[in-house]
Order: sequence, then C-alpha cells, then structure tokens
Amino acid sequence: MLNNKYILFLALFFIGLPCNSKTVKESLPKLQLSENKRFFVTEKGTPFFWLADTGWLLFSKLSREESEKYFEDRHQKGFNVIQVMVLHDIKKEINFYGDSALINSQIDRPPTTPGNSPDNPVQYDYWDHMDYVINLAEKKGLYVAMVPIWGSNVRNGGVSKEQAARYSSWLAERYKNKSNVIWLNGGDVKGSDSIATWQIIGSTIKKTSPD
Repeated sequence: MLNNKYILFLALFFIGLPCNSKTVKESLPKLQLSENKRFFVTEKGTPFFWLADTGWLLFSKLSREESEKYFEDRHQKGFNVIQVMVLHDIKKEINFYGDSALINSQIDRPPTTPGNSPDNPVQYDYWDHMDYVINLAEKKGLYVAMVPIWGSNVRNGGVSKEQAARYSSWLAERYKNKSNVIWLNGGDVKGSDSIATWQIIGSTIKKTSPD
C-alpha cells in the first residue's frame, strides 16, 4: 500500500454539463462518488468501473487518424477511460503537426489562433488538436482523465504559483462543458512535493468547473 506522502494523483472530478443539442447527443454520463465515498457511480447511481489505458502522450504524439485508430481499438477492448497528460515537458511540448503548446515554455501563455480548420495549418493549433481528440474520445464512449501538468515540471521549479493559477483557470474554462473530461492533479511526484502549487491548480479548477 502507498504511504500518504507518496500519493501520485489527487483525483478531482469536475465533469461539466453539455451546452448544445449536438453535445447532448454525444455526452457521457456524469461521474461522481458513491454515498459512502468509496466507489465511482454515474449520476443515476450506476456503478462505474474505471478501466483505463495510459495514453500519456496522446495529445502530442498522435495525428487525427492515429487517434481515431487508437480510440476505436481501446473501445473495442472494453476500456472506458484514457489517462493522458496535457503538458508533459513544458520545454518541448510540440504535437504531431509541429505546433507548440506554449510560448517560451510559459504554462500561462498557451498560443491560440483564430479558426480551427485542420486543413489550414495556421488555424489548427495545439489546443484545436486537443479539442478534436477529446471530442473524438467522447464519440467513442471514452472518458479522458487529464493531468493538467506533469509533476516533474512543478518539482523542478518550472511553474510559479501565479502561473499555475492562470493556466488552470484557462484550461478549466476551456473544457468545463465536456462531459467526458476527468481531472487528475499531479503525476509522478510525492504528494508532499510542491503541495501549495497542486492545491492552487486543484482549487482553481474546482472553482471554474464546480461539477
């Protein structure tokens, strides 16, 4: 059993409600804790068994076509959650299409461009691709458990508390209405390491996405 100070993840579940008819049709059941706080259930009380695959670098390594193939394979094999990092290495976070997730490795400076057409490389940025992958997972019946930023970046001093607050607020605002998004806070560090920063990220996400 893990000692408390070696906890790898603090799971925060804030699955937002859909905001249009198309999303309603594709949305997944909201997840929550059971009354005894020991199990996951849907909003209707149906038990939810977390069967996850760790596609940690999914957002940065796979193309649209590869993501489709991967999700279909996981779906056919019975998986219902894909665990993935939003930011793995802030110094070199570049996706399949050569788009960077950040400006000058600053997590509170995510570059976004007008438009999101995949046929236009100027429009289709890192975050547009991430939107596409999350939406695709939803269509395949898969939840996406997202780590906002991998633990080593915080442990190594690459993230200030102020940056953590701004980034987590922006990220939660962007995905708060996605029914298939689950938040995982931390990653590969001791639970006692940089805990103030993780608390900022967790509380900011919860405030922005209270469901």
